Amino acid sequence: MNRRLLSGVALAAGLLLTGCSQIDALQPVSGGPITTVRNATYVVLVDQQVPIKVAPICEEAADAFLCIGSTLDGLEITATAKATAPYDLTIEVGGEVIFTGSAEQVLSDALLEES
Repeated sequence: MNRRLLSGVALAAGLLLTGCSQIDALQPVSGGPITTVRNATYVVLVDQQVPIKVAPICEEAADAFLCIGSTLDGLEITATAKATAPYDLTIEVGGEVIFTGSAEQVLSDALLEES
């Protein structure tokens, strides 16, 4: 009887944890501005094959977002974006601009590539 109870509890816990990850995955769909900027930054870095050591962490300022991370060889990754849609985004690696454009457009293009 205890084995069945433990199995049931483990199954319920697994389902709850899976539900949490699914909710987290839906967060970008909800339109959270900082999530939009962070995800667009990650898409650009992966697309441009930037070797990431520390993924950029984004913070909100008064009217902008600032994301900072680093590459495997120690270069700083900096992404800045306006805090209003379409979130004009600039990404620099080691002080060199590797991307300028709309964060919303980056995510839209990435979705089109997947389908």
